[in-house]
Amino acid sequence: MSREGVKKVKGAEGDDQVFSPIGSWLRLQASLAERTGAAIATLDSDGSVVGKINNDNSICQAMAGSPDHAPMCALDCGRAHRQALSEGGPIEFRCHAGLHCFALAMPNRKYVVLGGRAFNSASEYSSFLRRYDDLVASTSSSCLRNVKFIDAHDMDDASKLVASTIQYQPRAQSSRNLSSGPLNAPRHLLDAHLEIIRLTDELESKRQSLAHLYDVLRTAGASDDPRRGYDFMLAKLGAVMKAERGSIMVLDHQSNELAVEATVGFELPRTRVKLGEPVAGAVLASGSPMIVRDIDTDSRVCRSGHVHYTAKSFISCPILLDGRKVGVINLTGRTDGSSYAADDLSLVEFVAPHIALMIDRAEWHKKAEEFQQMSLTDSLTGLPNRRYLEERLYEEVERCKRHGTPLSFMIIDVDHFKSYNDLYGHTSADHVLVKAAHALRKCVRTIDMSARFAGDEFCIILPETEEMAAARIAERLRAEVAGTEFKSVAGELMGRITISIGVSSFGDRRQSPRTIIESADQALYQAKTRGRNRVVLYKETPLDTAARPSAIRLPAPARLNRNE
Repeated sequence: MSREGVKKVKGAEGDDQVFSPIGSWLRLQASLAERTGAAIATLDSDGSVVGKINNDNSICQAMAGSPDHAPMCALDCGRAHRQALSEGGPIEFRCHAGLHCFALAMPNRKYVVLGGRAFNSASEYSSFLRRYDDLVASTSSSCLRNVKFIDAHDMDDASKLVASTIQYQPRAQSSRNLSSGPLNAPRHLLDAHLEIIRLTDELESKRQSLAHLYDVLRTAGASDDPRRGYDFMLAKLGAVMKAERGSIMVLDHQSNELAVEATVGFELPRTRVKLGEPVAGAVLASGSPMIVRDIDTDSRVCRSGHVHYTAKSFISCPILLDGRKVGVINLTGRTDGSSYAADDLSLVEFVAPHIALMIDRAEWHKKAEEFQQMSLTDSLTGLPNRRYLEERLYEEVERCKRHGTPLSFMIIDVDHFKSYNDLYGHTSADHVLVKAAHALRKCVRTIDMSARFAGDEFCIILPETEEMAAARIAERLRAEVAGTEFKSVAGELMGRITISIGVSSFGDRRQSPRTIIESADQALYQAKTRGRNRVVLYKETPLDTAARPSAIRLPAPARLNRNE
C-alpha cells in the first residue's frame, strides 16, 4: 500500500473535506482506530489510500519509507486488497513483518478497509527484532515507537466491529443520518458506536501504558548497571500494572535454579526456585505464561495448597531469548483490588523481550569480568599473575613519588625446585607451589600484594614499608616455609623445602618498576649463590655509583644480621 497514492476528495463547497458517504465513513474510521488500537485505512479500487491511515504502526511507516522493504509491503497489502475486492471478506493475513492484518470490502466493492497491523504476542515481536535488526538500526529504533500488540481474540473483535460498522455506511444515500448524530442512526450502527464507547477508557489506558513503557525501555536500556536496570524496569512496570508486588527472577544455568534479582513491594528473598517447581519454575520450564484471576477458584493453583499466597490474582511470565530460558517476571495483587486480564499479560509480554536482552547483556558483562579476572590470576595458585603485579607496582611507585611514602619489594624463589620436579613429578611439585602461595597469604599483611612471577618465583609488593620492616616480613615468610611439612601426591615426605628471598626498596636510584624488580632480582641471585634459604637486602653504596646486594642472612625474626 503506497503512501504516494493517498487521495483527498473535494467536498461540495471545494474544501478539503471528503464527501458523503465515504466522508462519513472516514470519520467513523478514525474513531474505530482510536478505540480498538488497530491501524485502519481505506483503499479505493486501484489500491490508493483515501484520506489517511489512522493509528498506523510505526513499523509499517518505517518499512513504507525503506527502498528495501517497501516492495514487500506493497505486495502483501496489494494481494489482500485484490482478494477482498474479489471475495468481499473479511480476510485475515500476516504480512512479511509478522503483523496480523485483516481486509474487507465495502458492499459496493469500490473500497477496501485494511486494518490490524499488530503483533499477537511477545514471541512474534522478538522474531521481528531478530529478522529486521537492520531496519531497527537504520531508523535509530524510531520504528519501535508505536508498536502494537492485540491478541487474537481482540483482533477478531476489531475485525467484526469494523465489518458491522461499514454494513450500513455504503448504502446511505446521503450523510444526513451520520452528520445529524449517532442517535439518528439505525440500531445496529448505534450498537457499533456504543461498543466503541465501551472500549474507549480501557484502550486509551492501554495506549498510554504502552507509550510510557516504551520510554521506560529506552531509559532502562541505557543503564550500565544491570541490577539498577532491573529495579528501574520492575518499578515502572509495577506502577503501570498497579501491582502490589513484583519480582524479576533470573535462571542460574549451572544449578538450574531461579534467583530473585529485583523486587518491588517486598524485600529481596534469599530463597531459590528449582526449574519445574511451582509457580515460577514451572512457568519457565513450560515456556508458557500463567495468569490467575482468582486463586480460590483456579484449579491450577489453590490457596489451600499454597498458604503463602496473599493476593487472589497474579501473572507469571517466562523470559525467553531465542528460545533459551532466561528468567521469569512475576506480578502479584493489584492496588485497586481488580484481577489481572489478558490485556495485562500482553503488556508484560511486550516488556519481557527487552528484559531478556538486559539479562543477556548482564551475563556477558559478568563473563567479561570473569575473563578479565582470569587474565590477571594464576590458575594454579590463585595468586595474581605477573601482568597484574606489574600494573600494581607501577601504581605504587607513582604513589611513592607523589606522597613520599616508602615502598619495598621482594622476589621469592623455591630452592632446588627442579629436583623436586624430577623426583616427585609435576603434580607434587605443583603442590609445593600451592603451599608456598598459601604461606605467602598467611605471612603478608592486608595492604601487601603477593603474586606468582614466573615458574617457581613469587613476588610481594609491600606499600608503606621501610627496607628493614620488609626484611623482617621476608624472614617470617622464610621461616614459615622452612617449618612446613610437604608431602608428595603418594603421601611420602618430600624433605625440607626452603626459599630464598631478595628484597629491594624504592630509592634515589630505584624509582621505576624496572629498577626495583632488577635490584630485587640481584639480591635474590646473591641469596642463591650464598647457600640459599636466606634473605638478602639490596643496598646502595654511597661512595660508588654502582649498587650491590648486601650479603644478609636473617637466621631468626628476632635478630637481623646485616653484613655489608
